[in-house]
Amino acid sequence: MVHVLSRLHDAERYCLGCFACESVCPNKAVSVHSDDAGFFRCAVDAGKCIDCGRCVRACPQLGHASANASEPECYAYKSDDASLDMSSSGGAFFTLAKWVLSKGGYVCGAMYGKDMDVVYKTTRKLKMVERMRGAKLACSDMRGAYNEVAVLLRAGKTVLFSGLPCHVAALKKFVGPQERLYTVDVLCSGVPSKRVYSKYLEEVSRGKRVAGLSFDDKRMPAGAVGVEFMDGAEHRSKVIDDDPYRAALDCNLSKDAACIDCLFASFPRPGDVTLGDFHDCGRLFRGLDWRVGVNSVLVNNGGKGREMLDALRGNSAFFKKVDLGFFKRSKDFNPDRERNPMVPRFYHMLRRGHSVSKSVKYCLQGLHDVGLTGFWRVPNYGGDLTYYALYKVLSDLGLETVLIEACNPEAQGGAPLGPSRLETKYPWFDIAPWYTDTEKQREINDKVYAIMVGSDQVWNPALINHNIVGCYTLDFSEPWRNTVAYSSSFGSSKYVVDTEEKEEHVRLMRRIAHVSVRESSGVDICAQFGIKAKHVLDPVMLCDQRHYMDLLKRSTMKYPDRFALCFVRHVGSHLNPFRLYEELGVEVISIAGPDIDLCKEHPYLMMNAGTVENWLAALIKCEYLLTDSFHAVALAIVLRKPFIAVYGSMSEETGIDRFTSLLGMFGLEDRFFETSDKAIDSGILSKPIDFDKVGKKLDEYRKDSMRWLKESLEFW
Repeated sequence: MVHVLSRLHDAERYCLGCFACESVCPNKAVSVHSDDAGFFRCAVDAGKCIDCGRCVRACPQLGHASANASEPECYAYKSDDASLDMSSSGGAFFTLAKWVLSKGGYVCGAMYGKDMDVVYKTTRKLKMVERMRGAKLACSDMRGAYNEVAVLLRAGKTVLFSGLPCHVAALKKFVGPQERLYTVDVLCSGVPSKRVYSKYLEEVSRGKRVAGLSFDDKRMPAGAVGVEFMDGAEHRSKVIDDDPYRAALDCNLSKDAACIDCLFASFPRPGDVTLGDFHDCGRLFRGLDWRVGVNSVLVNNGGKGREMLDALRGNSAFFKKVDLGFFKRSKDFNPDRERNPMVPRFYHMLRRGHSVSKSVKYCLQGLHDVGLTGFWRVPNYGGDLTYYALYKVLSDLGLETVLIEACNPEAQGGAPLGPSRLETKYPWFDIAPWYTDTEKQREINDKVYAIMVGSDQVWNPALINHNIVGCYTLDFSEPWRNTVAYSSSFGSSKYVVDTEEKEEHVRLMRRIAHVSVRESSGVDICAQFGIKAKHVLDPVMLCDQRHYMDLLKRSTMKYPDRFALCFVRHVGSHLNPFRLYEELGVEVISIAGPDIDLCKEHPYLMMNAGTVENWLAALIKCEYLLTDSFHAVALAIVLRKPFIAVYGSMSEETGIDRFTSLLGMFGLEDRFFETSDKAIDSGILSKPIDFDKVGKKLDEYRKDSMRWLKESLEFW
């Protein structure tokens, strides 16, 4: 089947949203819609397509060719002063429009319509033509324009069409060769997203009705935008300097992908003439007041182009020939426009509800709200999920977070890879680059508003390489930058300062402005060093469960309809899945921790979940849990799963305190045993957990922990 998408292949990259295919289709098989980013894209209903190929022939991206000059004559033009006030440049378009109207013709051009949408309209009225003046840096709707122009041409009427180069090319393919059609293509650097434009209007209007926008106004500074709006019955205006919408367009942040590889930017141009702003005219012509506006005019052919040039020459206050090479320096003539790597982040931030202003600023300046460091890359299911949960908690608060890894002296540029066990990857733009030393890492202070160290045993010197332990006490933070520790852990109920490294460790902890810890014993340890600390929930208990359901969708493991789960962090006789099977009468699936070598012989068969998503799926779907894992127990409480927690050979020095602290918060100390056999012998399987009571406590702890977190971040 031959249709426009079968030839374009990638509509997102190549479709211009020009509406030509929709307008030419005889069976309404082709339609144009707005995609998620706000760009017009064509779609084909294969059931309606009659394989006529008209949409292919109408598409300006397919088989574009122009007989116009490859080296057109160029001129600097300024109309008489009376015509300049409403024009963004030298008034050339308005002069040509009046010339065509004087011949009894029509003018088709872009204007602001209802709700400030940019639409093409055809008219013989000078008042409507006046609304076509000035730059309109927005996605324009060509729907209906093709047939309006075609009807007029068939009736023997003269039409002047002024529009984007791709729209001129599309119209010419639609109507074919026409003696009475005069075309103007305007210099264009690319079309912005309609979604961005609409959101921008909402922000600048602040509830008022926008009546007009002025881009490239001669009376305003470069990069500024003028906004006219109705405040009740009163007409008001304001100027926005360094406008974010304009900045996004200039930096190729909000442009259509099809505009980055533009077929119509270079020569030959599609229009009979090309009009643009001649910003650098003062460098060629001394004494010329460029602030009143001067057009660049390119005469692309010796027929209608020359005829239009004569019309301009006869109504000019300034008219000089210019070498084409001077114009070619402009980026608007360059078809190879640089792609902005921050485009994915820009639309990601907009989808999250951020303003255009914040999204543009953060993307162009590489900013985030929070810099988060800690064990976010450990090959550990619970550790990976803890940081993913904290990342999502911050995201739900409306904050943009960048993940920071400890310094790597051997780093050769680039950024660290994401967690190997987490199939759902962090966006690349939310991962900070590798830093080779702490001094270099300090540049993060200028890129974030708060620096945070997260949960797990980040303050356990026995567990961490001494070269990187400083990162987790935020040694790279500046004194003026807000610092936060959320649910950090010492991994033990005691901390003895017996080395110089530990003395430095404590000194750095004291620098952190807001400290919270995962275990109640951590509050006492901090107090020992003069640090006020708050006892809070682990992030896996703070995170909204909808994020876990999203991870569940990425699980590839198939589990039985009914099963109990034995999750093993440390292999040993303290866990007995066989006994659990005998007592419960349901299949028991044993999953090994990711650091357990399954090639070795073990007392029971275990499987490798492989990913955090598969591990989480087992916890969500199981009927009962037996484990020696802290995070598995924490999730069982959240997911309302009956469980047995065992400690085996763990002691106060090796982490038993994290269990007693967690279980004590919810009155579940009776679920904690040395071995699973002792647990079963105690009759614990017949003692249900009052999850309604536990749930109420969990809600209270969540509110308290979230309150502390928000106050500590100091954003509100």
